[in-house]
Amino acid sequence: MSERLTTRIGVLALPNPVICGSGEPVMTAAGIRAALAAGAAGVIAKSVNERPDAAAQLDRADYTQLDAAGAPVSQGVSVFCRSGLAPYDPGAWFATLAEIDREAAANGRFVAASLVLASADGAVRIADLARRAGLRVFELNVGAPHASEAASGAILQETDPVRLGELVTRVRSVTNGMSLWVKLTGLSSNLPALALAASQAGADAVCMMGRFMALVPDLETLAPVLNTSAAYGGGWALPIVCRFLAMSRRALGSGIPLIGTNGVRSGGDVARMALAGASAVECVSVVMHEGFGGLKRIIDQLDAWLAAKQLRFVDLIGGAADALQPYGAQSERPGHWRSFVPPEAVEQE
Repeated sequence: MSERLTTRIGVLALPNPVICGSGEPVMTAAGIRAALAAGAAGVIAKSVNERPDAAAQLDRADYTQLDAAGAPVSQGVSVFCRSGLAPYDPGAWFATLAEIDREAAANGRFVAASLVLASADGAVRIADLARRAGLRVFELNVGAPHASEAASGAILQETDPVRLGELVTRVRSVTNGMSLWVKLTGLSSNLPALALAASQAGADAVCMMGRFMALVPDLETLAPVLNTSAAYGGGWALPIVCRFLAMSRRALGSGIPLIGTNGVRSGGDVARMALAGASAVECVSVVMHEGFGGLKRIIDQLDAWLAAKQLRFVDLIGGAADALQPYGAQSERPGHWRSFVPPEAVEQE
């Protein structure tokens, strides 16, 4: 793979910036190996926590795809779903992941454990199991969108910077020797403060941002699609993620790696997130749309674009974020608005 694709997340050197995110495609050892074989620099394995009812939700999971207008179709551009956690004993699951991680390390890649938070005490116990298994990367997901709809107490979403700092401090205390990544919710306008709190408490990287909760009324049945609210993301979300990446880079400085997620569908999307401040991206919906080959397509597209521009991936990181200006810094253009309204709206002088 091309040297121009290389990047780094803390101590972890990666052959490219494309990571397969946590989800159903990587809920099995076969799926994880398929993601790595497709070229992914790493895999965030399907999440667990300590609550059986969080795993049991998987039996009530359902999925559909939506088109660009938000209507359900057989082959769309967004995944709309309600999901559950991996139905495994965390210790046994982490032992499986650690075995694959040791294989992946020989090629400069990794497999990470993921925890969707249910409680601080549970997070500490699960993180300790991941360390004991020998895993190198632990992702603490405090932003799973399903929290409001899951069984009471099964999933916790953290949106308070003080509480997040306390949580990350506790998890950090049992993950010495591991890379600790914190994944934030998309259901908060306070992401820079959350990113800063996670970083100050010891996170090695911050990932943003999780999907949104949505309701899609079906115009055929007149009922809600899937009969429930569900998690929703897609390419439309990428500009929103990029803004929060840039704002978080401004709050944290360039020394703390950011990881972008939600909306990556092409190599150009990876480049956009990098320009906004991301040192890598996570994507999994593309795998649900087109299989693991989607990961290879994205990597190949990014490599071709970098070659054409005669750039390295690391040259992109933060370029647009650092050039971002406030409204007040822009030149005055009196009357410019008239070019963007119907002529009937412009009074004749």
